[in-house]
Amino acid sequence: MATSDVNSGPAWIVVTGASRGLGAAFCMALAERLGPGSRIVGLARSREGLLETASKVEKANPQVKFLPVVLDLGTATQGDLEAALKEGLDPDKTPGSPVKALMIHNAGSLGHLQHMKDLQDLQHNNDYFRLNVSSVISLNAIFLSTMKKDYPKACLEVVNITSLCAVQPFKSWGLYCAGKAARDMLFQVLAAEDPSITVLNYAPGPLDNDMQATARTATGDEELRSAFISMKEEGKLLTMEDSVKKFLQIWDQRKFKSGDHVDYFDE
Repeated sequence: MATSDVNSGPAWIVVTGASRGLGAAFCMALAERLGPGSRIVGLARSREGLLETASKVEKANPQVKFLPVVLDLGTATQGDLEAALKEGLDPDKTPGSPVKALMIHNAGSLGHLQHMKDLQDLQHNNDYFRLNVSSVISLNAIFLSTMKKDYPKACLEVVNITSLCAVQPFKSWGLYCAGKAARDMLFQVLAAEDPSITVLNYAPGPLDNDMQATARTATGDEELRSAFISMKEEGKLLTMEDSVKKFLQIWDQRKFKSGDHVDYFDE
């Protein structure tokens, strides 16, 4: 949301993977910019983590209500997704109607970091795409249809957290690359279908988080694994806060075309 949003009326924001890492950083940074009546709906598997985020949001801006909703996107049914958003978007939780509504699709996983010839586990492959692609499609559709039906005057915005892997092949990261590429294209299609919705695919850069720690130990390709180790040793990883700060600059300037893939390192 742009800085001026503080004075433009309530904003409702939904963030997946909000219990830690980049998702929690988004919640805190956005909370500082929102006005009275605004809410942030945090979706994640960990209730404890969501409550920690809620505490930080309250300290950042007591005027913003944080609504923790426990949801496992890897196992959720359509009914679970609908119930989660019904809870999060309940009009009785905050006064007034939203002027803007933003959905941030942040949750995701790496999957098996193996070369293509070794990705034989059909159940794992199906589970990977259910968490990282299928649930995103359904959750996004439910969010948009709910907002358009109940709050037709609200300005709708969608951010997909993507990766360099969406546009560049990483050896032994086939599942992750395919999932990110699929999501990028899905949101490009959304932007083409509905010009009234502002859509951005944001690649946050190499973050110093749990995912990178896993990459340094579990990446099947030796050359790529060594590269990840070197990035950590040479201090080339970004903090979550730095990446969110860059996102907000990109978001405020609005130089991108709806549906674009914009990287942290892009000028």
